[in-house]
Amino acid sequence: MLTLVIVASTVALMAWNQQQARDIETLKLLQRDALISAERLNRNADDTSTRLALELRSGRGITSIDPRSVGLDSLTTLPAAAASDSEDMQALADYANTLIADGNRLGQMEGQLIFVQVPALGSPLVGQVDASAWLSAPSGQSRLLLNGTSDHVFGNREVLPPGKAVTDRGHGFQYGGVTERSATACVGLEKADFSLCLSNHAPLVTLENGIELLLYFLLMAAPALAVFGLYRSVGRLDTKGSVSGTTPASDPFEITATGVNVGFWFIRTGQSSVWLNEEAARLLGMPTAGDYPLVDVYGQVYGPHRTAFEDAIDGAQPSRPFSVQFATRQSSGEVWLEARGRQLHQEGDDSAVVSGVFLDVSALVQARQSQKSVEEDIRKAIESFPGPFALWGSNRRLIFWNRAYEATFGLEEVLRKGVSMETVLLARSGKVTHERSSPLNSNVSLIGLGNGEWIKFVERKTPSGNTVSFGLDVTDDVRSEELLTRQKKKLKALVQELERSEGHNAELARKYNEEKAKAEHSANTKSAFLANMSHELRTPLNAINGFSEILVNEMYGPLGDKRYLDYARDILASGEHLLDMINDILDIAKIEAGKMTIHPKPLDLVDPVDAAVRMIRRKAEDKGVTLTLQAEEGLPEVDADHRAVRQMMLNLLSNAIKFTDAGGRIMVGVQRKDDFVRVAVRDTGIGIPKEHLPRLAEPFEQVSDTRERNYEGTGLGLALTKSFAEMHGGRFSIASEVGRGTIVSFFLPISQDSQTAGRNVA
Repeated sequence: MLTLVIVASTVALMAWNQQQARDIETLKLLQRDALISAERLNRNADDTSTRLALELRSGRGITSIDPRSVGLDSLTTLPAAAASDSEDMQALADYANTLIADGNRLGQMEGQLIFVQVPALGSPLVGQVDASAWLSAPSGQSRLLLNGTSDHVFGNREVLPPGKAVTDRGHGFQYGGVTERSATACVGLEKADFSLCLSNHAPLVTLENGIELLLYFLLMAAPALAVFGLYRSVGRLDTKGSVSGTTPASDPFEITATGVNVGFWFIRTGQSSVWLNEEAARLLGMPTAGDYPLVDVYGQVYGPHRTAFEDAIDGAQPSRPFSVQFATRQSSGEVWLEARGRQLHQEGDDSAVVSGVFLDVSALVQARQSQKSVEEDIRKAIESFPGPFALWGSNRRLIFWNRAYEATFGLEEVLRKGVSMETVLLARSGKVTHERSSPLNSNVSLIGLGNGEWIKFVERKTPSGNTVSFGLDVTDDVRSEELLTRQKKKLKALVQELERSEGHNAELARKYNEEKAKAEHSANTKSAFLANMSHELRTPLNAINGFSEILVNEMYGPLGDKRYLDYARDILASGEHLLDMINDILDIAKIEAGKMTIHPKPLDLVDPVDAAVRMIRRKAEDKGVTLTLQAEEGLPEVDADHRAVRQMMLNLLSNAIKFTDAGGRIMVGVQRKDDFVRVAVRDTGIGIPKEHLPRLAEPFEQVSDTRERNYEGTGLGLALTKSFAEMHGGRFSIASEVGRGTIVSFFLPISQDSQTAGRNVA
């Protein structure tokens, strides 16, 4: 009977401890939810105060302010309310005066929140708003109370008769009967004459703790009854003598131990011996049933678990059953046992009788370890998920979440196991700026965060009734959609603008045609002018050059004074130079107008090159410059215009002589380069800075600051050479280094006939 009393007391204490733990957790949740609700109420009051102050600073009168724009249902001045004929308004004015005198801004009357504000200038203001507008009604079993001069309740349950008063910022339980009770948590409000309380129905006896109580009783009763039976058997053994040595086969203790498939053991701590039945010996890996030294039994326990088993035996008490799990050292593999027992009685100061059972829990431990491993893998997988993830129970309480869920919504101080979904949704509102549900699926919503990110949030029910919430980052998609929308608007506006400007475009087209006609007329005029220049300038120049040449050669006899001969030479040189300039200008004009024509035909490129060298050699010798020509043997023919090539060479050689001082050298080379024949003119002249090279092949471009003096010329020589090379299908290049000289080259393509002949010979 004593054993049953002990078991019942133990079960009751364990149930009471579990109930206390649940009560503490319930009060923590209520306290947290109450703090969040109070924060929301204070935030609404702050917003109203700020907006009202802004309206007043803008100069608007109280009658022109829409109460809804500042978050109130009604708004008036305190003197106006006091002077009203309505008893309700007078009562409101009296209550508002009390709030102002106490330094408060919030009060409550019959479900209405009373808001007062004393501006810097003007009369105090008093407004009313329905409490449900600033406070969300709690869900489920909870109810919201404004605890003050006149309490008001929001929720879906009646108030239980209070067993004790709930103080400001307090929490506890109120009892309305033996099993009827409610948990309540209150928080004070800043500048308010009431406190905000959350209350939740919390019955003392529920189906959940009733099942727990039954399980505790069954778990404790089974070993306790077994120990009780062993105790009675041991009592009989004590009257016969000793349990050391061999137990008779007819002894009731052995019959009890061998009659069931349980590992029984019996220890006398004073003798350091233990008796095992067949099942206990098998579980420990001992050869057979019987007596063993206690140290041998300890030796069969896995090392790290041995201390716990020894402490359980040494600390066994009659009224305190123990249970300890350990692994054995059997060679057949890992075996897990659970030892359950207690002290039967004390035989002396240093000796006690301890008995119990061994249960094979290997499968249970392995299953638990396997489940733990699977759960850990699932947790790691969920933690690695880049978006927010949360799992809610069927009661909408949080079961599991990942760090991304905390970080995304800033819930590090709110999330904990068991917190309600409503609390989390309210706490995350500070981070959420936009939220809209999908028109196609109510379980999908698009959430905009304060940092500019967008989350596609999905909620799904599981077959067990739980809820899975997860989100995906769709910031790029939303921004692309917004950009597309803006572009569509711009395109629409552009189309409208184009439609409005059709008349303007027609006017622009008319003006364009007029300007085009003017440009064509100007081009024709330019062509006519150049044609006239060709005749008007060349004719007198030819006469000047011809007569000056007669004078220089003294065709009709000596001129007399030697100075006349020098003057005639100067006239001839100037006339030839002027004629060259006019020819270059006319050629450039023809090229730009597309009227310059060449007549390419297969020729040996050395011929026009050599002709140009011979024509200009005298000029080089007069300046003291050495001019040489080197050409590869067996060069293929090129398709080129003989006159154009000669003119290109004369332009390049003239430039080289012009910028090469006396004693310098000019080398002309002709060689094959892949499918081209290259003609290069290298001089040892003054050189050209690299930054000026790109513009030298443009018409009329010169590098006048190359030396401290200017060189005569139009700057058309290189431009003409480049244009002639490109007209032949070739290319032009120039390289130079200041102080060392310049290399100017042009490449002309090899004749098709020459290429074909070369391939046939090969």
